[in-house]
Amino acid sequence: MEDILTQEEIDLLIKAVTQPDLDLDQEPEPELQAESRYDFSRPNKFSKEHLRALHRIHEQFSRTYAGYMSAKLRHRVDLKVHTIEQILFGDFVRSLPNPSVLSVYRVHPLDGYAIVQFTPDIAFLLHDRLCGGDGVPMRRSRSLTDIEVAVLKRQVLSVFSSLLSDSWREVAELRFELENMESNPQFLQVAADRDAVALITMRFELNEISDMISICLPHRTLEPILKNLTHIRMFESLQQPDPSRIELLKEQVRAAVVPVEVELGRTTVTVGDLLDLAPGDVVVLDRKKHEALDVKIGSMTKFKGTPGRLGQRLGVVITNVLEPAEEGGPDDER
Repeated sequence: MEDILTQEEIDLLIKAVTQPDLDLDQEPEPELQAESRYDFSRPNKFSKEHLRALHRIHEQFSRTYAGYMSAKLRHRVDLKVHTIEQILFGDFVRSLPNPSVLSVYRVHPLDGYAIVQFTPDIAFLLHDRLCGGDGVPMRRSRSLTDIEVAVLKRQVLSVFSSLLSDSWREVAELRFELENMESNPQFLQVAADRDAVALITMRFELNEISDMISICLPHRTLEPILKNLTHIRMFESLQQPDPSRIELLKEQVRAAVVPVEVELGRTTVTVGDLLDLAPGDVVVLDRKKHEALDVKIGSMTKFKGTPGRLGQRLGVVITNVLEPAEEGGPDDER
């Protein structure tokens, strides 16, 4: 069975009979590759490297924003980048439902805009949760009232723009400023229908309800900084931290307020003895008067000290600073 000729070998033998001058050892010429088509009506303004950089920027933003909103709403919020693609601005506008919650941001110092789109379900869900509700979306979509718009601007969109600016800082010092809000997509006049835009779609989840949030970045807006959307430039910016931001962080840590407590001692009593306590009774602690007291910062024992008095005020004198290995936690036992 191994001596059976293949169809290609049979074809070569037939050619050798019909064409005696044919060189059988000559390799066949490779077939020409099919020409790729290019649609000039939809030019590729964003390269794959640009889209990967945009994915990285907004992935970082989504993690930060989800953590902030989870703490603010006291409920788990998930926000993840779903897709990033290049489309025409006209196609983006036609794909939006009416009504929508459209926020138009001015991108400083660039000469252009960015658009953030929420569905009405997400907007009402966030508004209900921020106002103390259970976070249940409305059954019927409608435009937002002035009060609902004011709440979203102050509690949701202002933080959205601030964190989005922070995520772009490794590429360029951009500042996203909320300029206006629209409910009808046809009123968006920030780009021409044939302009290319980068559309970032993120999946939002709250209370087992999932929906999409979209960020539209026109190519005309990002064109001056597209050269910075490369991995080399982005990693170079991370190697040199900003000294002013480091000093600002140090000042904020120094100005932080922490509780300081001095523990005089401990004891254990029964519930009956506790109920029978009256003015003048003495509770015996497990610490002698000459022993050092525990000075706690928050719930951690950081110092040892002795009690005293300074004028009319009680105080404690720090006598020993505990090493990290000696520090006691909130449940340390004696």
